[in-house]
Order: sequence, then C-alpha cells, then structure tokens
Amino acid sequence: MLLNLQRYNLSIKFVSGKENVVADALSRAPDEKDESWDQYKKLNIYKIFEEIENIPQQRYLKITDNRLKEISEETKKDQTLQTLIQYIQRGWPDEANKVPDSIKIYFGYRNELSVENDLIFRGDRILIPQIIRRKLIDCCHISHNGVEATLKLARANIFWPGMNSQIKDVIKNCTVCNKFSDSQPNPPMMSHDIPTHPFQMISMDVFFAEYRGAKKNFLVTVDHYSDFFEVNILKDMSPQSVISVCKENFARHGRPQRIITDNGTNFVNKQMLSFAKQWDFEHVTSAPHHQQSNGKAEAAVKIAKRLLKKAQESDTDFWYALLNWRNIPNKIGSSPAARLFSRSTKCSVPCSDINLLPKIVENVPTSIEKHRKKAKEQYDKKTRRLPDLEIGSPVFVQLTPETSKQWTPGKVSERLNSRSYVVDVHGRNFRRSLVHLKPRTASPTCTSSQEDNVHPCEYSSPAQLLDEPSQNQPHDRPRRNTTLPSRLKDYVLN
Repeated sequence: MLLNLQRYNLSIKFVSGKENVVADALSRAPDEKDESWDQYKKLNIYKIFEEIENIPQQRYLKITDNRLKEISEETKKDQTLQTLIQYIQRGWPDEANKVPDSIKIYFGYRNELSVENDLIFRGDRILIPQIIRRKLIDCCHISHNGVEATLKLARANIFWPGMNSQIKDVIKNCTVCNKFSDSQPNPPMMSHDIPTHPFQMISMDVFFAEYRGAKKNFLVTVDHYSDFFEVNILKDMSPQSVISVCKENFARHGRPQRIITDNGTNFVNKQMLSFAKQWDFEHVTSAPHHQQSNGKAEAAVKIAKRLLKKAQESDTDFWYALLNWRNIPNKIGSSPAARLFSRSTKCSVPCSDINLLPKIVENVPTSIEKHRKKAKEQYDKKTRRLPDLEIGSPVFVQLTPETSKQWTPGKVSERLNSRSYVVDVHGRNFRRSLVHLKPRTASPTCTSSQEDNVHPCEYSSPAQLLDEPSQNQPHDRPRRNTTLPSRLKDYVLN
C-alpha cells in the first residue's frame, strides 16, 4: 500500500477515536449480545459433560477380565478405599483437616478421582488396592526394563500415591537387574607419590612372550622416576626365580624404598615377604583384576611386548632395540637413560662425545607432576567419584570382571584403603577395587509408606502430588553447570 501511495503527496495526521466520525470495520463495536446463543452454548457444554460422565472407562482399560475382577474384589475389601469412594460420591470438604487421616493422601487428587463399578479411577488410570500393588509392580517389570520404561508402562494404566518411588525401589533391588547391570564407571585418577630420586619407587610385573622361537617368561622392573625399565628372562614363574632377578637388579641400581606389584602368586608369598623384610623395602600390592592400579608396570610390559614382536618380525636384536628406546626423550623432555644415569648411553645413532658426558637432568619431579596433572585433567573428564563403603554394608561385587560382568551379592568385611576392600561372598573373602563394587540396599516392601502420614498442609495443592520425580532428588549422573548470559548480569531474574 505504501508503494501505491508514493505518487501522492500525503501528510499523515493522528485523529483520536472520539473525533473520528467516519465508521470503519475494524474499530466499531459489534452487535448486541444474543442471549439465545449463550444458552445454546451452555446446553452443549452440559451435554458434553454428561457424555463424559457416561463414558464406560472400564471398557478402555488394557487389563484382563481376571485382573479387573481381582482389583474390584480387593477394592471392596480395602476399608480405606471404601471410605475414599464415599467422599468421591458425596463430595469433598474444602479443607484437608476435615478429611479422615486414612485418605488425606488423596486430598490433592480429589478433582481427578471418579468411581465406576466399584472401581476408583484417576483420569483413565485405575487405583490399585494396597495388597496387590507389589504384584502389579512385578507385572510391569516382568521384562526387567529400566526405571523409565517401567514407569511409563505403569503410568499409562495404574495409579496409587507413591507409586513412582516404590517402583524405583523394587527395580533398584531387583536381583536379575542388578546381576546384569552395567559396570561401574572409572573413578578419578589417583596417582602414586612422586619420587625424588632414581629407583626410589619401582613397579614389577611378569609376562609371557615368544623370544627366539621359544616361549619365555619375562620380569619387567620399571623405575617411577626415570621410566627406565629392566627386562629379565625368568627360568620359571616360581618366587625363587623372581627374587633372584630382583637381587641382581637391586645390586645394580640400588635398593628401592617401595615396590608395587599385582597379587600374583609369584609376588604374594612367604618368600617375598621374607625378602622384603630382609632388604628393608615396602611391598605394595594392587587390587586383583584391576590392572590400572599397577599402570606403570602395565605400560612397560606393553612396550616390551611391542619391541619383542617387531624385533622378531624385522629379524633384529631385541636388546639393541631396547637400548635405542631407553635413549629416546619422552613427554617429560629427557630420555629414561639420562634421568637414571645422568647421561645418555651410546646407541645405534652416532653422537659426539659431549652428549655422552654426565649431565644432571634438573627439575624431574616438577616435570613429572606437570605431566601427571595434564593426564589427570583429560582422564577425569570421563570419570565419576564412587561412594565410600562402610564395613558390614551389603554390596554387589564382580568376582571375575575380565571374563564376566555379572554382579554377585556380598558384604564388606574390611577396608584396606580408599580404593580397596575385602568382601565376604558366601563365606569366602575376596579383595576387590572400588570400581568392582556397587552398594546394595535391602529389598523394599509395599506397605504403608511415610507419605500416608504427611501433614495435611502438604496436600493443599495437587501440584505437590504429581507422579514426576522431585527436582530436589539427587541425580545419578553429573549435571552441567549453567550460568546466565553476560548480557543479563544487570537484571534480576526469577
């Protein structure tokens, strides 16, 4: 319209409505009210309400006749529901204080309840008597689905106050669901103490690999300060062979203050205990089936196996390849040989004599700390802190997590440290890491819950009685922190 008016020289002037005597279709009052039309609308509304009241809800229920008959019979036997039917049919008082204590919990639902053929409905959902509620929960959970799937099925057909919490408790303590539930997430990284000098703290592990056409047993000894590791061939896997090799390494590098191993029989035995006492070092063992606790040795084993495979494939000398590896600077900025011996060792790469002169590597503990801090930041992004366990508390435990992820019920009998526990399973003790343990609660019962005795004022609003979970309920998963946009910092928002 503006384009069409551009050829005219017009001036726009505002005129108030009372002075604008020219009538237009958009600003004039409509015709007078037709009372007959209002009466006609009211009559239609009454008819709609009458049709709604006469809808046979029982016909549209997804429940078998036998189940419906059982619910009807139990409803007649339940005195609380019979009192509730009387209030639904005769009307509710305005205040909850005037309602009997047995049905105060239904006061917030009073506008949604109806009665048909001795059955109570909340909307299109049937109210289940207390005595068969557990049976109905088992029917909803017969396929052993998760909490949300079971709740959706129950909410579509049945109802009673506190149904959500009871269903959650049943699923939480379901033996089948717990037996085949997911494994625990990894807890945040917990590093060992940072050593201040070479060979102060070492880790050891044994492995089996092919060497020169034959299967051999190897012992790996890795230094936490320098990452330098020794690889020794064992005659056999006996404790005597392991101790004999340890003495050779200790005579070469010095006696360590702490040795970290797994719980293999070649490390946990009387001979090793006597050896630790005689040579005066601390022997620390990791929890069984948790290789991450001895991660330094596991990493060294991985490198040694890779060098053995590649040396055999390329027909080169394994020990020559190991010599080269020890002179490669790693993420800390210096090579394992330089940190252990304070000099580089001569390898296959030509170098001047100056590079072979002794030179102390400065600030090694600080570099290790920085590297561990960065690694922890990246690792902890996919972890979650696991709750501590008390002695005597019931738990589920994974006995063989490498081969089976199934959970077995047990009880905590001893706490060794913050990440390691001893669990009693059918009279036998098992040491397991916290990641292989899960808290277990007692089996729930569907008796009268505490919700039946809540103060009446809490039921003054139906919004407080919704079946949806409370917003203050703790979440199982971590939540992202939310902040207001910077452009709204000067405003007060509700």
